[in-house]
Amino acid sequence: MKLRKTPRTPGSHLDLSQLPRHVDAVIAEIAGPAHLAARLRELGFLPGEHLCVLRSGTALIVQIGQTRLALRCQDAAAIRLVP
Repeated sequence: MKLRKTPRTPGSHLDLSQLPRHVDAVIAEIAGPAHLAARLRELGFLPGEHLCVLRSGTALIVQIGQTRLALRCQDAAAIRLVP
């Protein structure tokens, strides 16, 4: 499987819930309530980390390094990616 880079459109903001499957992206920041941001950081969603969406739907399966995590779409929307 070949990974593609994050689509880059000037002025666009992309969050994890919008990322297509099998596209490599980099986390820019975690937005949203403090408790959600803290929990996502504990799970490994840190600025500068590379990730990839393996499966989408009502929940996302996301790979960060060698770790795969399931994440609700509403929580994934708090993760901003580098455009």
